[in-house]
Amino acid sequence: MSARLCTSWKGKVEVTKDGLKLCTMGPGKVFGELAILYNCTRTATVKALTHTKLWAIDRQCFQTIMMKTGLIKHAEHMEFLRSVPSLQELQEDVLSKLADVLEETHYDEGDYIIRQGASGDTFFIISKGKVSVTQQKLANEEPVFLCTLSRGDWFGEQALKGEDVRTASVVAADDVTCLVIDRESFKQLIGGLEDVNSRVYESAEAKAKFEAEAAFFSSLDFSDFQIVNTLGVGGFGRVELVQLKSDESQTFAMKILKKQHILDTRQQGHILSEKHIMQETHCGFIVRLYRTFRDRKYLYMLMEACLGGELWTILRDRGSFDDATTRFYTACVVEALSYLHCRSIIYRDLKPENIILDQRGCAKLVDFGFAKKIGYGKKTWTFCGTPEYVAPEIILNKGHDISADYWSLGILMYELLSGSPPFSESDPMKTYNIILRGIDMVEFPKKITKNAANLIKRLCRDNPSERLGNQKNGVKDIQKHKWFEGFNWEGMRKGTLTPPIIPSVSSPLDTSNFDCFPEDSEDPPPDEDSGWDAEF
Repeated sequence: MSARLCTSWKGKVEVTKDGLKLCTMGPGKVFGELAILYNCTRTATVKALTHTKLWAIDRQCFQTIMMKTGLIKHAEHMEFLRSVPSLQELQEDVLSKLADVLEETHYDEGDYIIRQGASGDTFFIISKGKVSVTQQKLANEEPVFLCTLSRGDWFGEQALKGEDVRTASVVAADDVTCLVIDRESFKQLIGGLEDVNSRVYESAEAKAKFEAEAAFFSSLDFSDFQIVNTLGVGGFGRVELVQLKSDESQTFAMKILKKQHILDTRQQGHILSEKHIMQETHCGFIVRLYRTFRDRKYLYMLMEACLGGELWTILRDRGSFDDATTRFYTACVVEALSYLHCRSIIYRDLKPENIILDQRGCAKLVDFGFAKKIGYGKKTWTFCGTPEYVAPEIILNKGHDISADYWSLGILMYELLSGSPPFSESDPMKTYNIILRGIDMVEFPKKITKNAANLIKRLCRDNPSERLGNQKNGVKDIQKHKWFEGFNWEGMRKGTLTPPIIPSVSSPLDTSNFDCFPEDSEDPPPDEDSGWDAEF
């Protein structure tokens, strides 16, 4: 069966795995739910025991429906907000964030939505139904009817400015649905979003350096390099340490990708995106991509060699890190994410395996296969990421943006401090279910300090608009958190702060900080000449 979720509404099916019967399912039972999220191998066999009829939906159809529904709802919320005079001067990306945090609240006929004289901090936009507005001039007088409001009208806007006491009563005239936002959420989002909107321009000196580098690497050919050793192996291919034949002191990491495998797994878009994003990225906390090559079988990415090893390997060997060590690596990641988010790039694959140390011990992000440029105030709907690190809005197919990276940052902190992520089960679907229960259901180990736990919980809020890093002060809210008190951010950026772990790297050819991998014994892949990689 193709990538579908199925619900039985007639008959019986049997579920088996490796020849063993797991269960029997009847009407109303669901199977294949992982398939509508992403491309995965079937973990069990389902066989009809009787004449069976199923409801089925495939992944593309499901994701299209979810995306269209989300876009329509968001566009409707934006239209409502634009109609409010006091909000018309706000920038588009700020309005977009407000649209995301509007909550639907339902009222029955006769319900008081606002009562005159009561204190309140909430603003309402009517999306369905009608309300009556009345005002009582004196305590012993009958309320005077002022007006009727309906779809698209708003009330309570003064509460956003800090005026607590309601000056009129608003009562539901029939079944009413309102879009609601409170003052605190409004204040957190209004403020220019300086960190997201401000562009970071390289200095003239840095620009000249990068241009000189580009000229040097563009003059090289693939045949100018020779393989030294293997740094990593995966389904995509291998990462090899290579050296320049003309200068053996210059070594690089060469990522070698099988073109046919990329085509078979439909990853062409991700690979091309990875190349374009990495080539434009000049950040000390992100691994540099110098240039690319291609032939009929492979794609090649020539990258900076970071010989300190993967952070995951060090974590595996040590079990967990203390506060100071975790703080340094988290700060490195914060700098990398800040750089990307200023350029509207979402990373989407944060985990210890994708953080690598250079020979000084500085941590850098690597592997941009899931990174995507999405634009200010925009969302994307592709399901991707490692199950333990996936944000709830990705699981629920609501659309996600840079705030998903801040969720993953909280998960990373937890894993570095404790040795394992907070949400983890053998079955991905079980992992997703416990993620949806929320971070407040997780029992934190005693080794995670109070301030660290507070930061993790504020990064891993279910509502993306409540996450630190995604509010009006941007990444500054993370940098100024108590857990980072006293941390030397400037020293880390300039490289004058001594990292907590200094890797042992004896020479540019030393690969001892990486696991050992066998030589490539596989037959070469077939030629792939469809031309999809012409711009690689």
